[in-house]
Amino acid sequence: MKKNIGNITAAMAVFMAVAGFGIGSRAGSFEVKAEKQEAKADDKKSTDSDAKEEETTKEQESTQEAVTEDEGIKAERRLPEGFSVSGLDDGVKTMTALSEALEKLQNKVDEKKFILSVNREQIESSFSDLGASIENKEYILSEAGKYTSGNMIERFAKSAGLIENPESITPDIEFNEEALNAFFKRANSKNPNAPVNATIKRVNGAFEITPEHDGYAVDKESTVDKLKEAILKSGEDTIEAQVTKQAATVKAEDLKDIKDVLGTFTTNYSSSTSERATNIAVGTEKMDGVLLMPGETISGYERMQPFTIKNGYKMAKAYQNGLVVDSVGGGACQIATTLYQAALRAEVKITERKNHSMIVGYVQPSGDAAIAGDYKDIKVTNNRSTPIYVEAVTSGRNVTFTIWGKEDRSGDRTIEFVSEVINETPKGKTYKDDPSKPVGYVRKESDGHKGRVSKLWKVVKENGVEVSRELVSSDTYRMADDIYIRGTRVDAPAPTAAPVENTEGGGETANDAPADNGPADNSVDVSQGPGFDPNINAGQ
Repeated sequence: MKKNIGNITAAMAVFMAVAGFGIGSRAGSFEVKAEKQEAKADDKKSTDSDAKEEETTKEQESTQEAVTEDEGIKAERRLPEGFSVSGLDDGVKTMTALSEALEKLQNKVDEKKFILSVNREQIESSFSDLGASIENKEYILSEAGKYTSGNMIERFAKSAGLIENPESITPDIEFNEEALNAFFKRANSKNPNAPVNATIKRVNGAFEITPEHDGYAVDKESTVDKLKEAILKSGEDTIEAQVTKQAATVKAEDLKDIKDVLGTFTTNYSSSTSERATNIAVGTEKMDGVLLMPGETISGYERMQPFTIKNGYKMAKAYQNGLVVDSVGGGACQIATTLYQAALRAEVKITERKNHSMIVGYVQPSGDAAIAGDYKDIKVTNNRSTPIYVEAVTSGRNVTFTIWGKEDRSGDRTIEFVSEVINETPKGKTYKDDPSKPVGYVRKESDGHKGRVSKLWKVVKENGVEVSRELVSSDTYRMADDIYIRGTRVDAPAPTAAPVENTEGGGETANDAPADNGPADNSVDVSQGPGFDPNINAGQ
């Protein structure tokens, strides 16, 4: 009992010292020191000087009280002995310092690089590439806050147990799972002994399957543990990855049932320019031959990008801010649209799809899918229990997507997709004045489009009888005017020459005859301009 009292007394003494309070000399006696000044004035001898002295004294009292209060706040935010966070300096003694130290630790994590060694192959990377973050930062601050909140007695009660049972928290480092998987995939690609998955390819109208073989791959769990250990150390680390014998994740047996057409769709681009046709051929080839295991996703943008000349694309027409403009890779949206339509018919999951800003002419209303940078994409996910295969081909100015797999839907069941136009807004004309061109000059700069609001419905029939009608999407397409350049320059008439006196009296000179300026040209120069693309605007 005496020992416990002694421990409590010692703990209280330590706490009071840390908190910034004075301690009396007798055991068990604590005296909180606080100085206050009092100003005394003699009522009978009050003078103007005394009043000033009293005012000064009050200001000093106010200042002293503010200092005392500030010190009290600082004391309350001070961390007790026995509480610590692994990986942080011992000098972290307050809540403010702890918060700043955790922020610095996250910055250190973001900047830290490492090397993973796999069978003598070295893969350089950084922890920021793995999406590393301190997952329990808020927990650490919350746990520390328990010892710095409440009054003095409450804080003492919470802190007393730390003397015999100190609390030390280790920052919990978590990685982004997608980034981590991509890193291990890259690491195993440099590993000559890694397992190889079975593959499938459609060649000359038939499927060819290459069998898998097992091998030795990076052990993910143990390597992640090593990465977490290295992240809190100083300097760049070389981590020796542990490899274990692993089986291939895709086996030939899994692929043998890919033989049924789940959905197919074709669009035509016969009216496109040669540049746009090239882009469709190049992009379609990049989309061909994709195997999607259950849960996997194909992204049109990721497969076709970068849209550069170096990657095989050409300048062609595309939509931008309500105009048809020249863009590298113009035509990629028709590829995205064709995949979208095939995926609808295969009834696989459409993870992402966005309509164009304006209408297109190669598919029914609300049946399109756009690609624009990385903010408009077509993504299709295999939500089936068996793998699917995406085939994409061009032939005779047609692009066709076919999704293959194992058919498990009833033969008596059919689906169709019906467009419904809710309303349309006719396009108008907008003129842009050009003072460098004469009055009467008109040229079409960009072809417009009517606005539209439409819906796409999925209609399911069994034995020819409709059993359900489901809304797929409701889309709005903006209206854009035809844009014309109109000349506004008014040319001054040519000055009339002064008559010349005929001294010989022999008839009129050429100057007397009216000038022959030719017939007035009242024709209007109207061209389709650089924005015209009949494939995009057909019939619109």
